[in-house]
Amino acid sequence: MAQPLNFQVLPSRDYVLSSAENFVLYVLLEATAQKGGGGARLPLNLGVVLDRSGSMYDERRLEFVIEAVKFLIDNLNPEDQVAIVAFADKAQVLTAGAAADKQGAKRAIDDIDLLEIGGGTQMALGMRAAIEKVRENLAPERLNRVLVLTDGQTYEEMACVDLVRANPDIQVSAMGVGIDFNEKLLMRIAQDSGGKYHLISDSAQIPSIFDDELQGLRAVAIRNGRIDVLLSQGVQMREAFRASPEIYSLGEPLVGADRKVSYQIGDLEAGVPASALLTLVLPPRKPGPVRIAQASFHYQVPGAAESAVTADVTVEYTLDRALTSKANSRVMNLVDQVSIAKLQSKAEEELKAGNVDRATRLLSNAIQGTQRLGNIKATQALSGLMDQIKQTQTLQTRAAKTTLLNAQAVVRKTQMLDPEALKEFKPE
Repeated sequence: MAQPLNFQVLPSRDYVLSSAENFVLYVLLEATAQKGGGGARLPLNLGVVLDRSGSMYDERRLEFVIEAVKFLIDNLNPEDQVAIVAFADKAQVLTAGAAADKQGAKRAIDDIDLLEIGGGTQMALGMRAAIEKVRENLAPERLNRVLVLTDGQTYEEMACVDLVRANPDIQVSAMGVGIDFNEKLLMRIAQDSGGKYHLISDSAQIPSIFDDELQGLRAVAIRNGRIDVLLSQGVQMREAFRASPEIYSLGEPLVGADRKVSYQIGDLEAGVPASALLTLVLPPRKPGPVRIAQASFHYQVPGAAESAVTADVTVEYTLDRALTSKANSRVMNLVDQVSIAKLQSKAEEELKAGNVDRATRLLSNAIQGTQRLGNIKATQALSGLMDQIKQTQTLQTRAAKTTLLNAQAVVRKTQMLDPEALKEFKPE
């Protein structure tokens, strides 16, 4: 029987300089669920949260939402559960229950614009109503997911974050339409819960995004992935990033007294690598092989108990500088992509603080990095952003905000670039 999971541990270098006081080593921890790994497809338990504020009538957004949700309903199986919630100033459940009654559910969606729920944006109310419905059918043998779509800023942002924290067994995928929504909030909701974040710059993309979510749920082969890392004595962790399928910070490393740190990876779709990239700082040691850490990936195959696979992170200490200069191109490729994402984020912060010159220098460095990596899409996106900044000196115009959101989405998405294109990239 084929193994359900491939877990690999790749250091950026196999050799470490013995005399170095603070040798920086990157370690890629990557899990890939195998296709046909033996698990059964799990029934779905979905809550769909739809913004029905006044702005959703712009650019035919509500029309495309109705089309997308009907498509979703048509493609659910009878054993799947789905609850559709609309929100504005209030929240109302349109339909909830087994997906067997497709016609009844679609009739309820057709009446979404008749609801008397105001015209504001109280997303937390919609999320709470959907989560309550999902919890009614919550079970380990179901994929429990909430999908949130909005096109605007919401009141009580922290209430949305608190809902995610209070329901760690439910993943939330967040979809932002247009340019007026709070992208930081939607990213945080998705990242903290293990869901996906989608930028929808064109309303006509809404049905395809719902299709992407559904196909992703159908492809889940591994549940509840978690990486545990045990650091050897003297080894420090500087930072950790999610490196694929999207790039974002995993927060300040919380290494306990037992020298352990854990990262929730969530569900894995078959064939889609899910990885974490760690930055470790190593102490000097005598020449010879050393285990600097031990990594374990804990997971569940649908219908089975939790399993784990463990691998040692080992390097060879040496006095030969020539050996320490040899890097793993696959790992360094991802290091470069993470560095570019950090530069883009720092440039955005500098611009918001009014430091235009600093922001453009950071973006210039990021563009040089994408060019060296051969990442054409990221180069075009960042170049467009820099042009907008030079023209407007701000992110407040509609064109600048649109360009920023597109650049964020492109840079955050991990690109499977040719490792042979690797060149040394040293961010500012």
